[in-house]
Amino acid sequence: MAGRSLDSSDSSKPPRELGNGLTLRWSRADDTERITRLVGHAFRRRPDDAPDRSLQDLVRRYMRGDYPFMGPGDFILVEDTQRDDQVVACACYLREEWEFDGISLPVGRPEIVATDPEYRNRGLIRAAFAALHERCEEDQTLVQAITGIPYFYRQFGYEYAVDLGGQTAVPVTMLPEAPGAQDGQPEAEAYRLRPARADEVSFLADCYRHQQRDSLVTTVLPDAFWRYHIAAEQEPGPLLSYLRIRVIETDRGDRCGFIVTPCQRSGDSIRVYLAAFAPGTNVSAMVPSLLRALRTLGEQIPAHPSDKPLRKVVLELGREHPLYDALPAGWLPHREPPYAWYVRVPDLPRLLGRITPALERRIADSSYAGYDGELLIDSYRGGLRLTFVKGSLETVSQHRFGPYDDSASAGIPTLAFLRLLFGYSSLDELRSAYPDVWVKGEVRGFFEALFPKRPSRVFPT
Repeated sequence: MAGRSLDSSDSSKPPRELGNGLTLRWSRADDTERITRLVGHAFRRRPDDAPDRSLQDLVRRYMRGDYPFMGPGDFILVEDTQRDDQVVACACYLREEWEFDGISLPVGRPEIVATDPEYRNRGLIRAAFAALHERCEEDQTLVQAITGIPYFYRQFGYEYAVDLGGQTAVPVTMLPEAPGAQDGQPEAEAYRLRPARADEVSFLADCYRHQQRDSLVTTVLPDAFWRYHIAAEQEPGPLLSYLRIRVIETDRGDRCGFIVTPCQRSGDSIRVYLAAFAPGTNVSAMVPSLLRALRTLGEQIPAHPSDKPLRKVVLELGREHPLYDALPAGWLPHREPPYAWYVRVPDLPRLLGRITPALERRIADSSYAGYDGELLIDSYRGGLRLTFVKGSLETVSQHRFGPYDDSASAGIPTLAFLRLLFGYSSLDELRSAYPDVWVKGEVRGFFEALFPKRPSRVFPT
């Protein structure tokens, strides 16, 4: 990924004064417990709740120096220099790589955004995000993305533009018993789960890439990601923020895929965050054994935040997944649609230039192969000019329309355009949601070929 290494940070820079004794700076390793206390305090659902221990443990992992996507200098902090426990607001900065239709995109990800309740509504997170965005520009990240609460990050130039989550839940009471169980002599399961080993990283990565092959946007998970979580499960101590990676194998020991779950249950549910299979796997034949194995795993691992009995296996695998299609209707699966990633693109021409090969492939594969022409997109506070010569995207630039200028091919507000660009919405869906979206009839077909709706599966690291 472009920009600085994970070992470098801005922690040596002097704090930035915000007024009234408040300062803004990047973290150091010795800030860990101060950040941990703030996060545990800020993320409680009710004032009398205990701190969120798993989120506190995640902060400790992020700050420890061995996490693949950030280090101890990657929290932006607001301090009140007039009080003892000084950190009153924070956000962390993860550096990831995504792929857009096979093209690498460096991505900056703010997460764990927290403010002490006594300091809210003072613009502290706005100041923190300004510093985060400066860092992203220095690191040459083309996209910023965050998971987060409804509406809030729209204030900082983000828009919902990529699927996040989406799940199907199966009640454990609906799962059939193993053959022979009613007679007291259950047969050996045809498929089983076991912990992944460090020497299986290539197998995990290959299955993951195969599973993600139809996604428009996907997270690149480096070998360090798999090694980190495999090793974390072997660590002594109570840290709760790692992932359990389980290989799926047949009763003969043949590997056919893997699943990823959190290290603890969420109340009455065991959640599956990833499920990927080797090419040629009969997913339908695997489902009964796999779900029973997940039920057993869910009964064995600790529950958070309560000791409720296990009631559901939740497959949090996106809008679509082969496992969903293989679930029998009689198991009463319950489907919930995805939420969405917030996405920010500070320089649209630069991003469009990066993904030009993907756009040109779409043209070549459409009825507009060899297209010559120009798209002028009015975003109402500016615009874009895209020039095509024989199917190649020759130039992408900002464009400003003059008075009485009716040359625009389309009108799309900038944030709405992100939904189209990342395949989250079709042109017709945008036009239904936004009355100020329009495209001239003579270029509509080309526009739809250039920006089709496509599913994405971006895994939050």
